[in-house]
Amino acid sequence: MKPLTHRLLTLIAFTTTVGAQAQTHAADRYYLGLSLATPGEARRQVGPNASIDNENNPTALKLYAGMRFTKDWSAELGYGAFGSWRFSDPAAGSRDKAKIASQAFTVAARYSWDLDETLALFGKLGLALNRFRYSDTWSQRASDRFTRPLWGAGVEWKITECLSLPLEFEYLGEARTQLGKFRQEKLEVGLRYRF
Repeated sequence: MKPLTHRLLTLIAFTTTVGAQAQTHAADRYYLGLSLATPGEARRQVGPNASIDNENNPTALKLYAGMRFTKDWSAELGYGAFGSWRFSDPAAGSRDKAKIASQAFTVAARYSWDLDETLALFGKLGLALNRFRYSDTWSQRASDRFTRPLWGAGVEWKITECLSLPLEFEYLGEARTQLGKFRQEKLEVGLRYRF
């Protein structure tokens, strides 16, 4: 086992090297983004041959952060808070309600092609962890998750040197869970800031 001082010196040397590289390439290397996404639709089974559609359009947001390794290649982490689909029991006089909440965690590699100084196309490949939670007025609770390959493609308009407006389609996977079958795909528009 290496002595503690040797490990500490190695860690300091590594941190100094990475810090120096980060200082050299800090401008335009990191970015943050926030997008409004399509909420999608859900259907809840209420009998062997009967189902009901969601009655709301929840606000769906995606927050992400990335780091550029080259002019074209980036690594990106994201979190999607896609809201809760709400359902009401269709039986006459019933006040029973239920909801299914959806969220996702993503990691992806992103490649960008500049068409000119203000417009770029981009694509991404990665993984998405999709999570769902069910609750109702009967105090029943359930949750499930699945991980699937992610892919996305879009176009980005550069408003200023640091600020851009991306429009993107992102596919987060499909699976049958204990809560039902889900297909997660989103059309997203938002702002991305490079610093």
